[in-house]
Amino acid sequence: MQIGFPLELQSVLVNISLIIVNQMGLIASASLGVVGKLMEFLMLLAIALGSALASLIALNVGAKQYKRAKQTLKYAIMISLAFAIVVTTICEIDGTILTRIFTNNQDVIKNGALYLKTYSIDCLLTSFLFCINGYLNGYERTVFTMVHSLVAAFVGRIPLTLLFSKIPNVTLFHMGIAAPLSTMISLVMIFIYFKKTKFDKVKQ
Repeated sequence: MQIGFPLELQSVLVNISLIIVNQMGLIASASLGVVGKLMEFLMLLAIALGSALASLIALNVGAKQYKRAKQTLKYAIMISLAFAIVVTTICEIDGTILTRIFTNNQDVIKNGALYLKTYSIDCLLTSFLFCINGYLNGYERTVFTMVHSLVAAFVGRIPLTLLFSKIPNVTLFHMGIAAPLSTMISLVMIFIYFKKTKFDKVKQ
């Protein structure tokens, strides 16, 4: 429960703000569905590396190879970030290249690309976030990963999504900003946590 519950709660929280976007109409809802499928794929590498890191870091910590654990995190971030840079560049130049894979509806294609233009920035940030979470989970710091995810969701993503949804003539471009901003909140909390925590042993 101590390790598994925080991890599962994080994945549930990410989907809460998406309900708000669904209320913007049929085209917005369909565009969200398309982008949701795309983001699941585009973030797959970072998610997979984060999951793998939890085991790799735990093995290194068990062997007291703390330096190697840090190097493992470094290389995972580099691999994930290299892929994210390519993906984000494509989304910024012409996101319709990706959205048209899932639909022929021109309105959905264009609105999905508009959403991707800001949401795709989250690919860059989650390259750090997911890998660092894997690192923290390997050190059994799952409670902290739950806490920063809760704060990011309820202080950042959900309030921002609600706020943007009230703006007159709001578009999916604006709604997509909430994701990278909430990830930034998590990264700031992680930076502070790393500054104040020594990772030279497993928490007892």
